[in-house]
Amino acid sequence: MIILGIDPGLAHTGWGIVETRGNACRARAYGCVATRASEPIDQRLGRIFDDLSVVIERYHPSQLAIEKIFFGENTRSAIATAHARGAAIVACSMAGLEVGEYTPMQIKQAVVGTGSADKHQVTYMVQRILALDHEPRPDHAADALAAAVCHANLNRTKSVARRLAGEQLRAQERAQSVADAQEARMITAAATAAHVAQGERRAKTRRNAS
Repeated sequence: MIILGIDPGLAHTGWGIVETRGNACRARAYGCVATRASEPIDQRLGRIFDDLSVVIERYHPSQLAIEKIFFGENTRSAIATAHARGAAIVACSMAGLEVGEYTPMQIKQAVVGTGSADKHQVTYMVQRILALDHEPRPDHAADALAAAVCHANLNRTKSVARRLAGEQLRAQERAQSVADAQEARMITAAATAAHVAQGERRAKTRRNAS
């Protein structure tokens, strides 16, 4: 499975391509779409859309992992990020990618093991998990790779859960089949015994009559 991770931002939108095979995750590519504050908003969003569309066409991901927006004290910054996030999601939607959305805390928890991890810890663990010989830079690209790793981990967990649920269902069906077969044998044995008893009673009645 090939996953595109995105860390949205109007000035910098990080992206990362992660490929999973079994339990292994490897980075295929990563980068950052940068726009200038002096540019009109439509041009900035258009560049995010266009550049991510090129990434999708080149690496053919089937899944998108994108960070949710945290509306804290800086509402203006959050709105700008929302614009960039929308452009990114539209580019992925037009390519038919399945979308997974995660909070920063979910991503940190999946990658580092704690939702309070700092950027350095996230970057370090991304390097370790993806077996890179260097720290991925810039931070926006590292965060995008972290989102993709989070998506891969959760997909793997869901897959294991589905497999275990399937195995449990099949075990229940086998147990029910055995129980049904045993019940059928008991019913057959009871019917046979009743038939034999009825035959014996008829034979006794005929003997008494004679």
